[in-house]
Amino acid sequence: MSECEGADAYRTTAEFYDILQAERDSRLVAELYGARVADARGPVVDVGAGSGTVSFMALACSGAPVHAVEPSAVMRSLLLTRLAWSRADLRARVTVHAGTLPDAELPDGSAALVVCHNVVPTLDEAARRALWDAAARVLEPAGLLLMDRPRAEAPRAPEVAVFAPVRVGADTYEGEVRETACEEGAELAFTYTVRRGQRLVRRRGERFLTRMLPLEVLAAELGGCGLRWEETGERVLAARRE
Repeated sequence: MSECEGADAYRTTAEFYDILQAERDSRLVAELYGARVADARGPVVDVGAGSGTVSFMALACSGAPVHAVEPSAVMRSLLLTRLAWSRADLRARVTVHAGTLPDAELPDGSAALVVCHNVVPTLDEAARRALWDAAARVLEPAGLLLMDRPRAEAPRAPEVAVFAPVRVGADTYEGEVRETACEEGAELAFTYTVRRGQRLVRRRGERFLTRMLPLEVLAAELGGCGLRWEETGERVLAARRE
């Protein structure tokens, strides 16, 4: 989720987020970060935690404390509802921070791992640099910053992804996202639909701006904030304190 969005962000998306995306997102974050999180011997910081996909993976595969950082009030409500239905011993390991990572009251050098999933493209340059500064501050000397690799170029033609429909009682929940290049990067236009049989019950939409970030620009920003680019794969980038 977005580290920079305010308390009113995701007012439309929150209703549909988990029902359409949670299962797929859980598989993805396990694939991208699961091995590193399982090896964490200290606190894990989940930046832009959303409804808690990374946080709950950390609870399941490590014994580390978790700090879930989420600025959107409606997404925090999803996270806290999921925590309310979790075991008390799991809830005891999670601290939820309302705001961005620079706002969070985390001790310097206290985090073994900072995970920024689906966050970096939503930030402008100033917000990114503030995030890198905060990550460098809270990471322990051997700590690691992980993120999904940002897109370097906007799509040349609109790209559409369709979520698998989900049945809830008499209703079917559907969704799609269209990514289109714009002056500042790319616009993600989400459309959500609820049908009862063949009848349209509701259709809602929400738009988000994402920014393109070539690896050389990202590496320079990280270096300027005391973080050393360490490795990259097809979809994951890692950095450590210099």
